[in-house]
Amino acid sequence: MKKFLLAVTFFLPTFCMAQQSDLSVRDALKLMPDSLVPYLSLNNRLDMVDFMDAKMRAAVDNSLGGESEMTFLSDDSLAIMLNETSMLSMKVVAKDTSLVIVLHRRYQTKRNQYELVTQTFDSYWHPLSKPVAVSTLLKRDDEVKNLPHF
Repeated sequence: MKKFLLAVTFFLPTFCMAQQSDLSVRDALKLMPDSLVPYLSLNNRLDMVDFMDAKMRAAVDNSLGGESEMTFLSDDSLAIMLNETSMLSMKVVAKDTSLVIVLHRRYQTKRNQYELVTQTFDSYWHPLSKPVAVSTLLKRDDEVKNLPHF
């Protein structure tokens, strides 16, 4: 019995790390807490992935009465137009022996007026950093011209 417990104690962390390293952006989107994008339900997110896999337009009606559309999906990243002025992009990145989910939320009113909020999470959606915002909304025109456009 002691040998069994010793074996389980040794192999369980290895098994859990192997499970984490297989996390795709599809899995991360399924596990994403509703609080990050409250008006896209789990069913909405799953429908978007299914539509993209079927090579269809991945647009769904969100709970605010508008339309949200997934515009890009790969094994490690995705992009979703939440509405006319906001976009969400996500990338799963390997860091050391774990995976990090990088989440970008972009709010844009005009071409040169936007706010980009970036935050990182572990594979269980626990925050690894505070949200970092880059904003051009209250900057002078000469400062806006020198900022990178995403």
